[in-house]
Formats: sequence, structure tokens, C-alpha cells
Amino acid sequence: TPNQALDFLSHDEAQHLLEAAKTRASGASGRMLHVAIALAVYTGLRKGELCGLRWNDLDLKTRRLTVARSYRTTPKSNKPRHLRLPAVLVPILEEWRQHCPRSPDNVVLPVGKNESKTGGSETMLGLRELMAAIGLRAVPHPWHLLRHTFASHFVMAGGNVLALSKILGHAELK
Repeated sequence: TPNQALDFLSHDEAQHLLEAAKTRASGASGRMLHVAIALAVYTGLRKGELCGLRWNDLDLKTRRLTVARSYRTTPKSNKPRHLRLPAVLVPILEEWRQHCPRSPDNVVLPVGKNESKTGGSETMLGLRELMAAIGLRAVPHPWHLLRHTFASHFVMAGGNVLALSKILGHAELK
């Protein structure tokens, strides 16, 4: 329908969300939300891939990111993939590493048991609440919206659909 909301955030909306998350980033959970949003918007990782990302999957010097897990299992494609880490994420991740709570798996986003795949994952870190607080439209799956935002912006910037498929870890082009 013509009134149906777009399935991604505009550039301005994405920047507004990132700025709001950064501005409200007090304490570990606030900082973690900013890091999670930045990772999602700039890499297109799935929510489970964000939750499974470990510090040893990141090489900030060479700007390489390995997607080796989704939560605690293999990624959806059942095989790891390697991505170029966007330069904008390096200082965000370097700063976060100094504040990141330790976890047994050494994950980048230690969200805890209550926000895992089975326990209210759509509320992970308060993304839905932040979006509402800054006046963004409500969507059923806000983390997936950020994945679509990355993909849409990639293509609008002239990115190749085949390359995008590989970045996103799709098994098939469709």
C-alpha cells in the first residue's frame, strides 16, 4: 500500500539514530547499544551475528571482520565469511573495547541471558525504545530494519547486488 513504511531507514534517519544512541550512551548498556547500532548500520550483520561476534573475530588494524558465529552456533550460511570493516567503526570499537564487560566467550556485545535468541531478542538493548523516543516509526523487527538499511544504502551508493549478497551471507542471490 502507498502508506506502508519503507523497509529501511533513510540516511538522515540512520544518522539521527546513531547520534541519539551516542548521546544517550551512559553506562555499559548505553554504550553497547551505540556500538550494536553502528555495527548493524555499517556492516549489515544479522542480530545473531552481532550477538556472536567475538573480539578475536575483529582485526582493527587491518580492518577485517570475520563472521564466524550467530549467537553460539554457526552463521545462517553454515560457513564463516570475511568482511572489510568500515573505517568509521574502528574508533567506535577501539573505545568500546576499553569499556566492554568481560564475558566467557569474549563477545563484543555481551547482552546477557535475558536478551538471547530465546529471551526477548527483539528488545535487545532497548533499540525499539530508542527509536520510539526519537520519533522513528515502530517496526516489528528493528534489528532487521538496520540490516535492510545497510543493504539499501549499499545499493543506492552504487554497490553491486552480487557483492551485497556475499557481504550479507546470503546462500543465493534472490
